[in-house]
Amino acid sequence: MSKKRVQKAAPPAPEAVAITEAEWDIMELLWEKAPRTSQEIVSLLEEGRGWKRATVVTLLARLTAKGALTTEPQGNRFLYSPAVERSACVAEETRSFLGRLFGGALQPLVAHVAEHHSLSKKDIAELKALLDQIKPNS
Repeated sequence: MSKKRVQKAAPPAPEAVAITEAEWDIMELLWEKAPRTSQEIVSLLEEGRGWKRATVVTLLARLTAKGALTTEPQGNRFLYSPAVERSACVAEETRSFLGRLFGGALQPLVAHVAEHHSLSKKDIAELKALLDQIKPNS
C-alpha cells in the first residue's frame, strides 16, 4: 500500500501584520522586488545596514512565522516573497501609532503637527484640500 503525501494548504495570508522597525527593512526590499533569496537579502543588508547574516536569517524566520512572508523552496534554498501588501502594513502601523501616542484620535496628532512643525501656506492648503475630499464614515 503506497502512502500518499498530503500537502497542507498554506494558511490564508493576513491582511496586515505588525512588524518591527528592523523587519520593515526586509519587507521594503521584498516589496521593491520579489522573490529574493536569503543570500540576496543578507548581501543587501550587510552593505546597507552592516547587519550580520544571523540577524537577517532570524528576522526572515520571524516574518515567516508572523505570516508576513511566504517561502518557496528552490533547490537547497528558499525564495522569499511578501504575503502582505505594504499599504496594509502602513495602515496597521498608523493605527498602532495613533493608539499609542494619541489614544486613537487623529485630531491630537494634527494639533501636535500644527503646533510643533512649521507648516507653509502650501502645506495648510493641501491639508484643507485633503479634508474636503474625505467622506465621513457615518
